[in-house]
Amino acid sequence: MELYFTWRFPQSIINFVCAVVVFPYLLKVKVLRQSMLVVFLLVVNFIYNYTHNTVSFSFLSFLNLGSIIIISIFIILSSVDFKIKLLRGFDLFMKCICCISLVGWCFYLIGIPLPHYYSETSDFYTHEVYYLFIAGANNILEELLPRFCGMFLEPGHVGSTSCLLLFINKFNFKNKSNFIYLLSIIFSLSLAAYCLLFIGLCLHFFLKGVHIVKYILFMGAFAGIFYVFGLTYNGGDNILNEKILSRLVVVDGELSGDNRTSMLFDAYYEDWLKHGDVINGYGKKAYGEGSEATNILHGCASFKRFFFINGIIGVMLVAVLYWSLFYKFRSSQGWGFFILFVICNMIRDYPFRLMWLYLFILGSVVLSLPEKRGHNVLDAYTKL
Repeated sequence: MELYFTWRFPQSIINFVCAVVVFPYLLKVKVLRQSMLVVFLLVVNFIYNYTHNTVSFSFLSFLNLGSIIIISIFIILSSVDFKIKLLRGFDLFMKCICCISLVGWCFYLIGIPLPHYYSETSDFYTHEVYYLFIAGANNILEELLPRFCGMFLEPGHVGSTSCLLLFINKFNFKNKSNFIYLLSIIFSLSLAAYCLLFIGLCLHFFLKGVHIVKYILFMGAFAGIFYVFGLTYNGGDNILNEKILSRLVVVDGELSGDNRTSMLFDAYYEDWLKHGDVINGYGKKAYGEGSEATNILHGCASFKRFFFINGIIGVMLVAVLYWSLFYKFRSSQGWGFFILFVICNMIRDYPFRLMWLYLFILGSVVLSLPEKRGHNVLDAYTKL
């Protein structure tokens, strides 16, 4: 997910070092017959995605592909015991970096001067790096409350990931550390994260078998109060109306907040649906030379982007892979997590972002465990 403290290190080299570390352990892992199909699907998916999304093939890109395949196979074949430990560590890591960022964010909001530098992260992202967190370089100083993105590239990344982790933790706010995720979502001011939080809560309580109606009524009442307050406070000139409610307005039959793709991309997409190779996808040609001027995908996300590049074959491959990863560990709460993960990828097409892929694998396992064992990855871990 390109956390800012990794920018200065070549991703391919980091993955290669990790692959070298886990490879000896991979050789010792017992391989079950039913796992071989999942491993085969994983390799095919990574290779297909590589050929469609790599602008120029090179030694480092091949090295990176081989490394992530080795790491991913190791995680898939590792024991349930190890998967729980890994998710436990990842959950703690995420809470630590989000907590650090939130503390720095509070300093930033109350006007304490913090050391920082300007970074043109890519042809799309520009940031001000404050070491404890990063902020969009184009933040308007007069804004009442800028959007929080922690150490991620943008607010939606930290917001969506926090929603997934809250679901895995079963929204257990008796564990006070889970409020770190909730605060990250709230301060992100991400419409996608707010919707995912609402959907996740509904799915969790519905699948838990509690009286879902009262929770829906409660959340509906809260949403109503939130809506009225945002529209009326200070005549509508407030952060809630500007960042959230204004994006829910329908203009010319379209939601104003539905800005996941550009007009240029939409034009190419419509033409491709009618006349292009829908089976194989548009492929790496969409990236042009990688510059903003030639990149059709510049500033775009969502399932449409993934479908455009990878076509029907790519969509079918990734669907079968994720279903195979989920099926063995399916559970009632796991179904809710599966749905929430799919919605996340409808908004942001990240099925091959390693953090989300591994989070899906580990989350599905933990949610399939008995209640006492899987209730919270931090509190209820016991050995097999």
